[in-house]
Parts: sequence; structure tokens; C-alpha cells
Amino acid sequence: MSIDLCPRPHDGAGVWRRVATPQRILRTLATTLIGLSTASLTHGAYDGPSVSPRLFFTDLQSGPGRGGQDDLGAFVTIWGEGFGATRGASSVTIGGVEVGRYVAWGEDNALARGMDMIVVQPGPSAVSGNIVVTINGLASNPLPFTVRDGHIYYVNPQAASASDSNPGTYELPFRSIYRPRQVVQAGDIVYLQGGTYSTIDPSNPGWDTLLIFDMDVAATGTSERPIAYVGYPGQRPVLGNPAARRGILLMTSEPPRDHYVIANVAFTQSMDPMPVIGTGHRIVGNHFYDGARGDGGAIGVNGNTSAIRILGNLLERNGTAGDKLNHGIYLGGFGVNRDIEVGWNEVRQQRGGRAVQLFGHIDGDRMEDVRIHDNLFAGSELNNLVLGGSDGATEVLGSVEVVNNIIAGAGDPGLRVEDSQGTVVIRHNTFFQNGTPGFDGRAQLALQRAGAGRITLQNNIFVAGAGQGDVMFGAGVDSSVFATASHNLVHGVSACAAWNGNCVRADPLFVNAGAGDYRLQPASPARDVAAAASPASDHRGLARPQGAGADIGAFEYVEFDTARFQALSDCLFNWAESHYATLFAPAGAASATWDVYYYRYYASQMAYLGSATADGQVYYMAPATGGVATSVGSLSGWLAVAGCVAR
Repeated sequence: MSIDLCPRPHDGAGVWRRVATPQRILRTLATTLIGLSTASLTHGAYDGPSVSPRLFFTDLQSGPGRGGQDDLGAFVTIWGEGFGATRGASSVTIGGVEVGRYVAWGEDNALARGMDMIVVQPGPSAVSGNIVVTINGLASNPLPFTVRDGHIYYVNPQAASASDSNPGTYELPFRSIYRPRQVVQAGDIVYLQGGTYSTIDPSNPGWDTLLIFDMDVAATGTSERPIAYVGYPGQRPVLGNPAARRGILLMTSEPPRDHYVIANVAFTQSMDPMPVIGTGHRIVGNHFYDGARGDGGAIGVNGNTSAIRILGNLLERNGTAGDKLNHGIYLGGFGVNRDIEVGWNEVRQQRGGRAVQLFGHIDGDRMEDVRIHDNLFAGSELNNLVLGGSDGATEVLGSVEVVNNIIAGAGDPGLRVEDSQGTVVIRHNTFFQNGTPGFDGRAQLALQRAGAGRITLQNNIFVAGAGQGDVMFGAGVDSSVFATASHNLVHGVSACAAWNGNCVRADPLFVNAGAGDYRLQPASPARDVAAAASPASDHRGLARPQGAGADIGAFEYVEFDTARFQALSDCLFNWAESHYATLFAPAGAASATWDVYYYRYYASQMAYLGSATADGQVYYMAPATGGVATSVGSLSGWLAVAGCVAR
């Protein structure tokens, strides 16, 4: 999307219309005007200058501040919201010390969910402490990071200098993806600089795997010193071969490798791309697509596993239509799966089976302390989520939380619970039009099997499409399964169920459900009426409550601070007039508002300078830009440059 502010005689209101913006003009303007990088032309929701940035997670939680490229240490990727499209004078600190280099800064630039993403190198001055991002003078929540020693290696098969006899530095990288295993020890990091890897691992070809980490060929990590294999920023490597059973394998025989980080890698074509077994693994920011046609899932957690983090991955178009054993994220038992976090992922168009399934296989399988939160699950052929069921004779679920998720467009009920012993909390999710065609029911939530007093169902939105329902019960199951069931909003059904206390039956007034935007409009009946027992933050990391009470559903409505937005925009406009008088004259032009724009018109140059409440961008338009309004960066990036907020 781009915007054209057509120059014409100024009529006091301005006439702004939308047209296509050539990238050539965008680049030229950014260089000519002020010299900052240009913003993305696709912008996410902008909450205004009074809302702090929110940090969700990082790929690495520890790493060197020295060594590696330019002796600035590891690349640390930070995911969150509210970063702005351009950095400007915004900052990242670790332990109170500004990072050594900003490698990437963006808005909606992450693979999954349209999250924002920053990549930094700590630098030699970094100390252990909290990562904090400061924008508009507002500091984010902290995320911990430990600065420690460790080697950093590079694999770059395209480099003319690449050789497996090299030391594996940035300047003299390894050529083969298998060479680092011979030197990597706990605490080391390997960066894969692009490339497509399709060869079956020669260390053990009988496993039909592209890359094996097992006791015979690879070191194991520790909680303080994990081993990381990470795609180099902007050069995501691809692991793919339709003849491969697996992409990466962490065990061929006991004991498994522990504490590995696999991040920013693309997996395609292989049957079971990422089986996970062991302790302390982080599977972060990867892309799984057009594969996973086996029965182990695109990401499969099996065996005795614990402290597993599956964060910020994009899974799309995996599986085979009609094969119900094909799943996205699969917890499969064969032991105890404990302390498993599935957060901030996006799983869409899952063919055959489910986006997420928890299912046991043998007697004694157990899934305990599983937290499924802040994900987007959409368009699975069957359910988006299934919790429970086993080929063994024992129930598998312990405690499971399903919180702050978007669950939309599944062919069966969006979420199905099938376990009489599990304690399941379902809170602050948004369910939208699940259950068509409805092979096993046409509802948003199916409680197929559940024990008395085992289910908490609170503060969810259920929107049913034609012929769909909100909640359905299996044979012999009734409302006695609820420990609490209240403050849920339902729409598209004839009435609130008697068991649904403080139920709201009304259109939730989403911003644009057809485009997948389930945020609330100002007049939404879901606002301020949720039960008090709410997660501290919503799907986008915004604190609950924002108003008199928390909102029902995954999103908290944020009141836009128009007065502060205009005051800060005026400060920026005044600064621009002072520093670029030849572009913005006469100084002191009156500010005006039209639609989502707050702007000034400069008659001498027939130029406009404005900011937009819709996307938080600063726009400039003049005859020199071809009459096209061009983003010159985010307002948040400019305010500290202009001295309008503290750095």
C-alpha cells in the first residue's frame, strides 16, 4: 500500500488519494531528503506513540559479545511488536549498554504472525543483563541475555573462499554443513549463510536424514551453554529433499543431544522435518513448508522431553490432503513430554490433519505443563488443535493451557479435547468459523471427552458461521466438566448456553475478519467485560486491562492517544522546518487533519509533510517526488532524532 498526496492549490483540508508508489522514487527521496533507510510499504497495526514496544522472545538467550563477523559477537534476533519500520534513534541495550551493531530493524518483517523483528550484535562492551528496546523514549519489557564466551563458525557453500579445511570464520567459511560438527562444543554457534542442503547425511545414511546430531558425531549443549545452528540474517538456508525422512535429527541412539537452538532455517519436502527429543531445545523462527507428509509432524516432540520451546515458526501447506496423520506441531508421547511451550507460531493450510495435536502411543505416555499461547492457527483440513487421545490404554494429559490464540477456519471443530484426566484451561482465545465441512462436528470447540471439573472456559470469543455452533459435547459429556465457564462471547448461535455465566451474545465487531484482523473496534461489546482472571498481556503483548476491565478474546483494545500523536508530530514538523528550510517553507504552517493524516502544507514548495495514524509513518510529498507521498520512515524512529522524546 502507498499513498499519493497530489499537489494542487491548497484548500485548507488537502486532498490525499492513494496510488502506486514506485520504489525508485522511494529510494531517491530517502537519499535526497534526510538519508535514512526507507520504510516497508506494508504496515501493521499502529497503536500510537504512547504505547511501549513489547518483546516476546529471542533466538539466543546467551552468546559471545566478541568474535564472529567484525568481532562484534553473535547475531541476536528479537521478536515483538511496536518496533516501527525504521530505527531512527531508537535503541537496544543489553545490560544497560547499547549494542555494537544494528543489523536489521523492521515492522511486520518476521515470518510468523506479522511480528516485528530486530537483529543486533552485542559488541565487545556488552555485559550480561536484560535486553531492552527503547522507542519514543518508552522502554520495553526486559528479556534476559547472558554474555559469555564461545566460538562462532560460518558455513557458506556459495563463497569462493569456502573450504572444509578453513577455520570456519566469516572470511574463511566452511563449505559443508557437516564440517562444524567436528569442532563445535557446548556454547558454540554455527551460522549457515544460505544454500540449499539436500544430501543425505553421510555419517549415517541409513537414517535418511539431512543433518544428524547424535552421540557419535556431535557434542551436546548445556542450559548455560547451548549449541546453536542459525540461519545467517537475510540468508535463510533451505533443508529439503523429497527422499529424506527427516530434516534434522537429534538422536539415533541414547542419549539424545540436549540444549540445541535451531533458528531461521527453512525446511521443505522431507517427511518429518524436525523431530525433537531431549532437553532444553529451542526451535525458533523457522519456516516449514510444502513437506511433512509423514506421521511425525513438521515439528514432532517425542520420547522423554522437557523444557522445549517452539517459538515464532511459520508452518504452511504441509501434509497431504486426506491423510489425517499429517500434522504441523505434534506431541506424540513415547514417554513424558513435560514443560513444552508452543508460542507465537503461525500454522496455516495444514493438509490432512491438525495444526497441533497432542496424542499418546503407549501406556504411560504423559504430556504435562504444555502451554499453547499467542499462536495463529488457520485453515487446517481437520481440527486446528486436538488435545488428548492415545493408542495406549492410559490417558495422556496433565495440565494444558490454551491462551491468546487465534483459531480460525478449520474443517472440524477448531479445538477438540479428548481426555478425561487432563486439566485444560481455555482462556482469551478468538474462535472464528471452524467446523465446515465438519467431518466430526460443526462447532468452534468440541469437548469430546473430559472429566468433571477439569475444564476452564473463560473470556473466549466464539463466532460461528452458517450451520456451525459454539461448543459441542461428546456422548456422555455435559457441563459438569467445567471448573469455570463464564464471560464468553458468542455470535452466530441462537442463544447463550445456560452454563455460560455472564455470557455476551453479540457481534464482536472485529476490525476486518475477512482479512484475518480480529482486533476489536471501539464499539465492540467484548470491551471491558472479561473476567478478572486474565493473562497479563494479549496476543500482541499489550497489557491487560487497557480500559476499565479486560476485553474478551485474544486482543485488548487500545485507545489511540490522538493528542500526544499530534503534539509529537508538530514537534517533528517544527524540527524539519528548522533543519530543512529549503524543503519546508514558510515555517510555521498550520497543521491540519484529513482522514488518517495529520499534516502541514508548504505553499512555497507545494509540499506536504505528514504523519499517519493508520501506520505510524512519516510521509513527504512534493513535485520532486513525482507528486507521490513517500514514507521516509516511522514516526517512532524520527522523534528521538528530532529531540522530541528522550533517546
